Amino acid sequence: MSKAFRWILLSAAVLALALALQPASAADVKMTLWRLKTYIPPADKILDTSIQECGKKIGAEVTIQTYTFDDMWTKYTAAIESKTLPDVAELDAVGPARLANLGRLSDVSDLVGTVTKELGELAQNAEGAVKFSGKFYAVPHYAIPLILFYRKDLLEKVSAQPPDTWEAINEISVKIKKAGLQDFPQGFPWNRTGDGYDPAMSLLWSYGAAWVDKSGKFTGLPKDKAVQAIKVVTPAYTTDKTAAFDYLSWSGSGNNEAFMAGKIAFTPNGPSILFQEDSTKHPLRKDTAIKIMPKGPAGRNLALTFVMNWGIPVDGKQQKEARALVACLMSKEKFTTYMTGSFQQAVPLFKSLINHEYWNTPDGKVIAETVKLGRPVGWPGPTTPAAAEVVSSNVLTDMMTRVIVDKVTPEKAVEEADKRIKEIYDRLPVK
Repeated sequence: MSKAFRWILLSAAVLALALALQPASAADVKMTLWRLKTYIPPADKILDTSIQECGKKIGAEVTIQTYTFDDMWTKYTAAIESKTLPDVAELDAVGPARLANLGRLSDVSDLVGTVTKELGELAQNAEGAVKFSGKFYAVPHYAIPLILFYRKDLLEKVSAQPPDTWEAINEISVKIKKAGLQDFPQGFPWNRTGDGYDPAMSLLWSYGAAWVDKSGKFTGLPKDKAVQAIKVVTPAYTTDKTAAFDYLSWSGSGNNEAFMAGKIAFTPNGPSILFQEDSTKHPLRKDTAIKIMPKGPAGRNLALTFVMNWGIPVDGKQQKEARALVACLMSKEKFTTYMTGSFQQAVPLFKSLINHEYWNTPDGKVIAETVKLGRPVGWPGPTTPAAAEVVSSNVLTDMMTRVIVDKVTPEKAVEEADKRIKEIYDRLPVK
């Protein structure tokens, strides 16, 4: 064997050993992450940048897929059935309960412990959405609170104060209509979107019409209180005519568009309207105001349905890397960058950050206070699989539309809804 040939073999062996000892490159570990596509593109861009930076840090190539609130569960349901859930999944308020009940989420209690050491104690109203049987099955990411948007210029024209009750919204809407300022000023859709079912829960709870006890077990809708609540909001469609029937067909962005088009004076929505008006220098921005959602006879019990969480499905092959990715995304540096770039839509669920100076503005205070007051889905109990199913099955908004569209009595609509809810809890009993 010639010296030259021996040298070539030795060089090849050294090179092979060096390659074997190198750390894994980004291409060696491939991961998939699903996240919500929000109405704040700059915030989405910040999050995507952080995802890629964190992926690089842990030596992984991360593919990002997005969904909207309207198509979220179509995507997840298909993945559940085909066992193709991603390595990291951003889930809504009902997602952790639904997937954990199916045995499809990993226990991330240790990861929550790591995050809380850096970001501070987790808010109790967030814990109820991700902790079941003493274990955490998701890491709370942020909340998008629904707040009441209103036209302060129109209220001034009819000499009205910003409404603090559901009845006051009705009264002011009638005044605006009679004054000829708007034909259909009340933009509450009561349909199968988040802008429908989130207010529906807040409304019922504010009238004392919860259907479970503090343990989360079914007790039934208190008929008199539920009927009272329905009778307050449905006349906007049926008798006062301050809401148009096409509002019932709005998608998730329908009320945003109607508000900025000057067609409505009131609507429940996340902070995205403020971003859209600010970023386009919209002429209505100076007349747009926000307020905490209304209270009722039982107080102000606000549903917090837009709680986004990081879950790690058991389907994922990169469990270790998935945990490392979430830990990186929830580091104080990364999360604070995302929060302060969210145009006040991504409200933290950790007590230290919700008191950050970023929220110390007139609008920021309203937004942060809404999250502090928010109740988890399933209140006054925890977010159980049954409570999640009530939301996912649109029982509450269907109850409203039965009165508005099908002209059944509020009493009958409540009886039908209560029966449906009982069937869900019989099928998914709370232990």
